Amino acid sequence: MIDITETAVAEFRQILAMDENKGLGIKIKANVSQSCCSCGPSQSYDMGLVEGGDAGDRTIEFEGVKIYMDEDSIGLMATSQVDFLAEQGFVVKDKSAAPSCGCGGGDYGSHGHGGGSCCG
Repeated sequence: MIDITETAVAEFRQILAMDENKGLGIKIKANVSQSCCSCGPSQSYDMGLVEGGDAGDRTIEFEGVKIYMDEDSIGLMATSQVDFLAEQGFVVKDKSAAPSCGCGGGDYGSHGHGGGSCCG
């Protein structure tokens, strides 16, 4: 199952403690798209504040932080870790992925930008 570091949980808690965010949770969605090279499909991630999950979403709680994910995202992120880095924001790392094809380091920001490009 998805892993969220203590640093990321603390940052989520800080965001959710703001008056305008009280009662909200975090929606995380994994997206798969065909890569522009021979590396195969690539994943990107969306994160956002929501009042609740969508129909069929599972609620996962980390130290009082409610995370909503659909079953496909849970499967795609089974070996992933969400972390928070001061210089990058939230990043998603696949803990089991080995670098291949020169496509970058495997860190993805909350906006879905990959760690590099194999397209030149």
